[in-house]
Amino acid sequence: MKIFITLILILLSLISFGQGPILDDLWKLYQSHDYDKVIENAKSHLNTDSLKADLNLLLGRSYADKGEFNKAIPYLKFTADNEFDYSWRKAWALGYLGTCYFMLQDYKNSENSILECLNLKSTKNVTKYAYKRYLFFGFVDFYSNWKIIESNNFRFHFQNMNESGIKNYIASHELAFNEINNFFKSYLPKKIDFFVWDSNEDAKKLLRAELGFSDPEMCIVHSHFQQTIGHEMTHVISHYSTKIVKKTELINVGTSVCFDQSNIKRAHIVKEWVKLHDKKITIKDIWINWKSYPEELTYPLSGLFVKELINNFGREKFIEFFSNQTFDNAKLVFGDNINKVIKEFEDRINI
Repeated sequence: MKIFITLILILLSLISFGQGPILDDLWKLYQSHDYDKVIENAKSHLNTDSLKADLNLLLGRSYADKGEFNKAIPYLKFTADNEFDYSWRKAWALGYLGTCYFMLQDYKNSENSILECLNLKSTKNVTKYAYKRYLFFGFVDFYSNWKIIESNNFRFHFQNMNESGIKNYIASHELAFNEINNFFKSYLPKKIDFFVWDSNEDAKKLLRAELGFSDPEMCIVHSHFQQTIGHEMTHVISHYSTKIVKKTELINVGTSVCFDQSNIKRAHIVKEWVKLHDKKITIKDIWINWKSYPEELTYPLSGLFVKELINNFGREKFIEFFSNQTFDNAKLVFGDNINKVIKEFEDRINI
């Protein structure tokens, strides 16, 4: 009998040893963002009972990260329903379910899933993931008195604004959305959840972040009511204009500045900065070393430069380039003319 039990234990350990590399390989694929390969390989092992929780979690997360939220939910629910409490797998499944439901505009189930994940107190990483969404999705008690009003393209959350102010705010932002998206022609997966803050101090205290900012992938904006109409929404709209491979600050920020719907005289601001600091502008260096320059220069300059690209190369070429915003890709998409455009732009600024 002892020999039989020993053999069973050895057999189980061999099976477990054989399954370890399967999961290791799948998680490596997942970490490299090869979600299609994860889905293909995970499904081929899905009938392995001892791996079901892991494989369903991998499938659910991969589909969610691909933006296929409806497909992700059954797999995530399987892991959440079949794992024991305090399991890291259960916690991650619930956290991702909260994201999926949010992106499908099922806000109640999103809040419940994220709250359940937080209550598990499973691991530091998954708790951090869930808590960030609990804050930014507007589920904490702090938002309980905010006014929520939906329009064609937005779900606005107003901290403190009167009825006439709300009406004007919504009208101006809907107009801006249509003007901006007339260029990008994006299809967003959901309405933009647009949080309109009355107090910078409240936002900084709760979110530990300066207004305004956006999470383009989640279609979320947190903005002070006095900030430019189009900047943060452009981050969201442009994100869905094409499949983004690589973003750079010069182009990504510059695009939102270019479409921010303000009447700021950016050329004057940049020329004054150049004159004051007695320093010539080099676009390629700012492109590569963005953080080495102050925002008082980079923001207006980047907006001017993006406008220059659009004026010279047109919408279609710009969108083609926008998927990979590096200098090397600019040379590939725009050809040799990019050097001429940059030089002429620099010459106008550096006078």
